[in-house]
Amino acid sequence: MSITPTSAPQPEAEPSQPGVPSPGSTSNSAPLWTVIALAIVSAAGMAGSFYYARGLHNRLDQVNSDLRAALTSQSETLEEIGARLDDADARAAELLAQLSETQERIGLTQTEIRRARQQTAAELARQRQLAQQSAQQAAQQDQQLASQLGQLQQEHVATKSNLGSLSTDVQGVRGEVASTQIELVETKSQLQRVIGDLGVQSGLVAHNRAELEELKSLGERDYVEFDLLKRNKIQRVGGIQLELKRTDTKRQKYTLNLIVDDRTIEKKDKNVYEPVQFYQEGFRAPTEIVVNRIDRDRIVGYVSTPKKREDRQPLRSSF
Repeated sequence: MSITPTSAPQPEAEPSQPGVPSPGSTSNSAPLWTVIALAIVSAAGMAGSFYYARGLHNRLDQVNSDLRAALTSQSETLEEIGARLDDADARAAELLAQLSETQERIGLTQTEIRRARQQTAAELARQRQLAQQSAQQAAQQDQQLASQLGQLQQEHVATKSNLGSLSTDVQGVRGEVASTQIELVETKSQLQRVIGDLGVQSGLVAHNRAELEELKSLGERDYVEFDLLKRNKIQRVGGIQLELKRTDTKRQKYTLNLIVDDRTIEKKDKNVYEPVQFYQEGFRAPTEIVVNRIDRDRIVGYVSTPKKREDRQPLRSSF
């Protein structure tokens, strides 16, 4: 009989722990590590992508900021260019206006030049005509001078014959001069000094115009003539005012009012040739009125005033 050997009992398999591959599960645990590696790689990739995306975002913000700055700068540049263009347009308009004005002035200048040429030509023609007329007049004057020269020669001959009669006439003129000198001496002798109505010694009194002219030539006082009419009321004579009140031609008397230094003085029933005296402020000597003609409502005479004005107060007398 044959003996059949028995096989030895097999040991029991131990239960497998999770996460630890068993010897018989080597091919099944390999994909897990791959997944883990892929996950790590993916996480790293995602982190890199995040940082890259963040950096890209920051770069985009910087680019946007630069673009805004560039656009702002360009806008300002465009505005400046626009302002310059406006200035250039204004300047161009001004230049066009100046050009137009210059053209107008040039046109006016050309017109003035033509006018001046015409006036010059007319003036030259007038000068030529005047020169011709002058030449004709000179010729006529030469003829007249030649004729006058002949006449002068004839008159010269006649003058020689008249010298005798001229000497006689000179003697006559000398006699007239001597007579005039005698009359002047007589006129001076007729001038007299009289006492005025204030009892003050008067200057020389003139009875007519010739004597008055003689007084003026002495230069001792100032004389102003007057012709006073009653109807004219107040009349200014030199530095005073006179008003004729009445005249008496039969008795040769007159009455008048004189206004001087804001005072009115009545001179009543004064005679012809009588010095009517009164004092003016600033004068030591009296001012005098002399009437040498009395008509109906009219007197003619002169006012005699001292030449020198005194600083002290004048002597006053009652009237």
